[in-house]
Amino acid sequence: MQHQLWTRALFVVVLIGLYRWCSSMPGRGPEFAARTTAELKLPYMEFAGTLEQSAGDMREHRVIKLPNNLVVLCTRDPDATQAAATLHVDVGSLADPPELNGLAHFLEHMLFMGTEKYPDEGEYIAFIKKNGGQYNAFTSLDTTGYYFGVANSALEQTLDRFSRFFIDPLFAPGSVDRELHAVDSEHKGNLQDDYRREFQLERLLSNSSHPFSMFSTGNLETLRNGSQRLGLDIRQEMIRFYQKHYSADIMRLVVAGNYSVDQLIEWSAAKFSAIASKGDSRPASPGHPLTPGVLGKIVRYQTLRNVHRMRLQFAVPELKAQYRTRPDKYVIHLVELQSPGSLFDYLKAQGLATEIYAYISTINMDGFNIFDIVIDLTPKGFEHYEGVVRAVFAYLRVLADSGPQRWLHDERRVINDLEYRFYENPGVVKWTLTRARVNLNSHVAPKHYLSAGNSAIDYDADAIAGFMAHLRPHNYRLFLGAQSHGNIQLAATEKYYGTPYLVDDLSANLVGEAVMEWHKPYRLHLPDPNPFVPESTKVVSKSVPDANVATAPTLLQSTDGYELWFKQDDQFAQPRGYIRLHLAYERSSASSLDRVIARILDECVNHILDKELSNAKISGMDYKVIFRMTGVDVKVTGFSDKLPHLLEAFIKRLKALDIEEHVYHDSLTLLQQDYQNRRNMQPFRQLHHDVMPHLNQLYAWAPSTLEQQLQHASIGKVRKLAASAFDSTRVKLLVSGNFREADAMDIARNVQQILNSKPLPATKHTRNRVVDIAPGHYIYRSLMADNSSLNGAVLTTVYCGARASPRDRVLALALKHIIDNPLFNQLRTKEQLGYVVAVFETSYDAGQMILTFLAQSEANPAYLTQRIDKFIREIRQHIANYSASDFDAFVQALVSLKTTKLESIEEEADRFWRCVSLGTYDFDFVAQEVAQLKMLSKSDLLEYWDQYVNPDTAPHYTRVDTQLWPALIAYPSESDLVSYPESVIALSGCLDRSGLSGVSTADLARF
Repeated sequence: MQHQLWTRALFVVVLIGLYRWCSSMPGRGPEFAARTTAELKLPYMEFAGTLEQSAGDMREHRVIKLPNNLVVLCTRDPDATQAAATLHVDVGSLADPPELNGLAHFLEHMLFMGTEKYPDEGEYIAFIKKNGGQYNAFTSLDTTGYYFGVANSALEQTLDRFSRFFIDPLFAPGSVDRELHAVDSEHKGNLQDDYRREFQLERLLSNSSHPFSMFSTGNLETLRNGSQRLGLDIRQEMIRFYQKHYSADIMRLVVAGNYSVDQLIEWSAAKFSAIASKGDSRPASPGHPLTPGVLGKIVRYQTLRNVHRMRLQFAVPELKAQYRTRPDKYVIHLVELQSPGSLFDYLKAQGLATEIYAYISTINMDGFNIFDIVIDLTPKGFEHYEGVVRAVFAYLRVLADSGPQRWLHDERRVINDLEYRFYENPGVVKWTLTRARVNLNSHVAPKHYLSAGNSAIDYDADAIAGFMAHLRPHNYRLFLGAQSHGNIQLAATEKYYGTPYLVDDLSANLVGEAVMEWHKPYRLHLPDPNPFVPESTKVVSKSVPDANVATAPTLLQSTDGYELWFKQDDQFAQPRGYIRLHLAYERSSASSLDRVIARILDECVNHILDKELSNAKISGMDYKVIFRMTGVDVKVTGFSDKLPHLLEAFIKRLKALDIEEHVYHDSLTLLQQDYQNRRNMQPFRQLHHDVMPHLNQLYAWAPSTLEQQLQHASIGKVRKLAASAFDSTRVKLLVSGNFREADAMDIARNVQQILNSKPLPATKHTRNRVVDIAPGHYIYRSLMADNSSLNGAVLTTVYCGARASPRDRVLALALKHIIDNPLFNQLRTKEQLGYVVAVFETSYDAGQMILTFLAQSEANPAYLTQRIDKFIREIRQHIANYSASDFDAFVQALVSLKTTKLESIEEEADRFWRCVSLGTYDFDFVAQEVAQLKMLSKSDLLEYWDQYVNPDTAPHYTRVDTQLWPALIAYPSESDLVSYPESVIALSGCLDRSGLSGVSTADLARF
């Protein structure tokens, strides 16, 4: 009897515990039910309500909560060949101790350095790479995220490794100094980034007692040196941070793959239930960083890029609870409009601005938010910035006086409803990243775990009016950024990025409520109804049997100078379409000046079209036009209902361009800024985006060459190109998606009638050309134009087979994946040669396959080249050491990667368009590559390596080493380059970088 009483008492205690646990869930406790897993009988709670799910989402989802309070979303995707998981922790750099800025970021790095169960610090990354996967992590102000994507077959094993980060990390002592240097290298790589420089300045000039004012990336000074000065052990401080803040209670996990939801739940419970529950471990919010003392200021700062940027920054309250109404989005929509009567329409017409956008810092911020209106000004707008500020407040006054408009909300809701109803399922990695981030918001009800951030926004006039009440002249500060501020001296310097700046009080006429009264002269008003809002969402493919739909584009029309390809959707059942055409036109020459004229015309066309057709972009459609050396590329995508009308308006406008003087000059200024700003890109980006195309394509020129040609441009030359471009054309047209064959024929007929062009003879068609590089080993050196950069970069390109060969493409892909992690591990992890290290395979048009090794470093580029060369010479053994089973698993992972289901009609059509534009028409190229992969053996890969990549065995070895030297390292003289080998040049650069510049190159050569 006593035993029965104890049993009943225990049962009651368990029930009470379960009820309390259930009640602690986000949302209403009674909506959760106690469950146990099928295999191991592990306890968890499951959301028993109905998830708000898009009708277009065919996946299966369940929300559970583990006994440690970790909330997990499990998603079964029956079409996925890849699997993924993301874990977000609701704590970020705002939790850094004031004395150790960057600690949260350093912790993010150290979590990869082995666990008790998997002590080898490289094991996790090696396993993911071996299984065709990807991984990364990031630290933001309010959260830290970790994620991976991997072959579906490897999900359970990867989850087991991933989960241990949050259970038993080793924080290996031997990795501390190396990862401190990695954090420091990451920061140094960002020193030329104007956005980071400006953001740090915003933080510095906020309330100094608020953690927002700190430096979040961290570097050697704040972490290693800072801890040493205080007598602290940086590793112990990091562990203390981890133990304090990394609690299951403030984590969100999303797991997705092609497994039953029950299986995903089983693995989640088995592997993540051991994460410690420490309660709500987030730091308390200390209020708003934009206090009255920091508002009402004007901050002038120097940019590295040639820009003129204005930022109005308003203090607004936390918005987490308003995730369904999002009043900020209503305001953002109106501020960013380009239609007649909008703020941007006025500023652009006056020649004051070239772009405007707005945003809030993040919806998940605790205790505060910041609303930014950013305007890229013209030089004229920068000079008359006060007039721009007044125009902004005049427009805000119009919005306030008009009050929230239900019809505007409803118009946006129609589009939001369509976007959500016809939801395009993202890949598993993107899905897990988005959901984990959004669901960190503790206000999000479990039933909204799929829809928050995606679904239609509810209307709340009071919330909109309340938000707009904060956008007043007494509640903002103004940032003005430019390379030069004339006679104004920027006396202060920001500590971490070295940004010169000056803070003053805003003039009285920019802070008083009188600013809001100056709205009448501007003729600003709310927009008219949007004519591009879709009316029909009928899906054509649903009424056509699958057997009657071709799986690849069909050639419907082929005449002299005209090709029409058509592909009806047979995969997505979406009311979306894709129309792409290339209009080849006659050119009398193909020079760098011709390229500049085409680029200016590009800018002019977008300037004109963005005003007239911008409503299409906010109606679920998009358009793009690019004038190339070979002709004009036009692309329109989105909801198919009015897509042909958009194309018609687009082509008609191209045919009747009237380029005004102010449009030409604004476009010329933008292009000049673009060419100049390329000098300030990170070195590796300069090599990849500018130098590499220049070396491999006939019609690609260095930005410096194109910039020089701007002085020879004229509005007359641009008008001439615009007037003659469509006299004679060769047209390639692809219509894809939610259209019938008859629709495609109508579209083609309409295009032909509007163009009314003569056929362009094939002999007069300018085609893309690639450079045929003769076998040999070449070195291309250049000096960075940016004198302040600490980093240089190296790009080693090895030419390896024909792009036209599916076998060569597959072998290059396999090599990339098999050596990616060893390269990173050797150069970045072991040798600490820089934060950016990568290998990738690419090609230009129908040329050769190119295996590319990329590294950015403070080390001198000659030395960096030698380290890459040493890696290339030694890595063959790594490939040879693969066991048969490991190689088979590696190949299967690549097959999984290649057969990943496409996400959208546009992604599929882009793939088809590449085949059409290149003239290869091999629409089944993926199937060809998969067939080659399935036959691939290790001996094939080694043979390919020896034939093309191995410098000791390749019979026609072709390689180009491209070096971009920073000004801080002495650039070798021409005589030294001629007289001494690369090894001596490398050693000389190393000594110079180390401050030992007294040793001559000749002495080094003798040594």
